[in-house]
Amino acid sequence: MSAFIGFLALVIGTATVGCTWWIVADIVLARRWSRTWVHTRLAPTSPLVTTHNADQDSTIADFLDAIARDVHSGFSLTLAFVNTADRFPNLAWWTEPIAVQCMRGHSLARSIADTSPTDWTADVLLATRTLAVASNGGFGIATALEKSASILRERDHIARERIAQTAQIRISTSVLSWIPVIICAWVLTNQPVSRQFMFTSPFGVMCLVFGVIFNILGRLWILRIARGNT
Repeated sequence: MSAFIGFLALVIGTATVGCTWWIVADIVLARRWSRTWVHTRLAPTSPLVTTHNADQDSTIADFLDAIARDVHSGFSLTLAFVNTADRFPNLAWWTEPIAVQCMRGHSLARSIADTSPTDWTADVLLATRTLAVASNGGFGIATALEKSASILRERDHIARERIAQTAQIRISTSVLSWIPVIICAWVLTNQPVSRQFMFTSPFGVMCLVFGVIFNILGRLWILRIARGNT
């Protein structure tokens, strides 16, 4: 009987503390923490490094814009691609095999078809398809490249905005999923009765196993929702 009362007190205490933390995180902190504030503090690097990474992410769009400028200057699309590839060494993993084929005398469309792997990112695929279509000639080659660059920048902006929007739910999930674990560990450490009930009785073991499973599943479910929004 005493074991059941101890377990009931553990459940009520955990639920009470969890509800209190939820109220604090959802009502109080939500008014003080803006999405940008939370996102900045969740970032693994300093603001200077984050800005550098953002520039690196947008270089595919910059690459297309640079090719468009060369085309406006009178270069052919193939020559503009080769010249621009030399100015973007961070994209050599993508542009160098194509540029090598172009320097051997192949057309840009054939070079792309011969060196297109299946593990490219969506941004690289969009840029490559734009280049392949534009290599067929016609009016508006530079315009097509500039439009694709604009689309890539818009994608990057939307992705970053979604990450900022889900920053608060990610930090709230992290806090609320660890609080029951900490409280349970503290109770089991300081109360021999609860420790005996939890590890020796079948009902206690079942509660412990299901508690861990539900905690993990809830955390994964919330993180999946957050990833779905990003």
